[in-house]
Amino acid sequence: MKFDEMDLTYKLEALQEVLAKKIMPMLAMDGGGLEVIDVKEAPNGDLQLFIRYVGACATCSSGGATLFAIEETLRKELDTDKIRVFNV
Repeated sequence: MKFDEMDLTYKLEALQEVLAKKIMPMLAMDGGGLEVIDVKEAPNGDLQLFIRYVGACATCSSGGATLFAIEETLRKELDTDKIRVFNV
């Protein structure tokens, strides 16, 4: 089933899987990580992921570029353009 056609429960499971397998290991290589603070479905259908950097990522000056990389990785792996990632 395509990501955009999933209900929220399945979207969250797919999102967690990509975070665990692709994104968290990448951040851990630099001594960092992230916490998922919230996930919301916007009225336009976007899935909004609110994160907080932890460890070395919390003070890294490359946070903006990393945020872009996280969003692009999620979009590619889940085959959707309906994901937005926000650092809070």
